[in-house]
Amino acid sequence: MMDFKSDEEFRAGVLKCIDSGLEVLGTVSKEVIYSYLAQNQLSREKIPDEPWKFTEALKSLFGRGEEVLERSIVLELKRRMGIDSNGVSLVELLAAIRMKKVPVDRRETVKSRRSRGVSGAAKV
Repeated sequence: MMDFKSDEEFRAGVLKCIDSGLEVLGTVSKEVIYSYLAQNQLSREKIPDEPWKFTEALKSLFGRGEEVLERSIVLELKRRMGIDSNGVSLVELLAAIRMKKVPVDRRETVKSRRSRGVSGAAKV
C-alpha cells in the first residue's frame, strides 16, 4: 500500500482516484457533480475528509446509481494504492488507508462496528 508522507499527499492521491472514478460519466458530468457538491457545502477538496457527505450527495443525485460510481472510485483507489481487499465502501476504505490498515473484507468492519458504542469509541 502507498505510504503518504503528508496529509496533503493523501488528499491529492484520493482526489485523483475520485476524478478517475467519476470519469466513467465523462468530463462534463464530473464537473456537474463537483458543482452540485459545491452548492451543497462540500468542496472537492473536502471529499477525502468527509467521504460520507460525498456518498450521500451522490445518492441524492443518482439514487442507487451511486453504488456504481462509488464502486468505480473504490476500484481506482485499490488499483493505484496496491490494496487487495473485497467489499469495502469508500468511507471504510479511506478510514483504513488513513490508519494504514485495510480490512480483509466487510465482515471485519461490521464486527468492529458492533463493538463500538454510539459515539464510535470502542467499548472497554
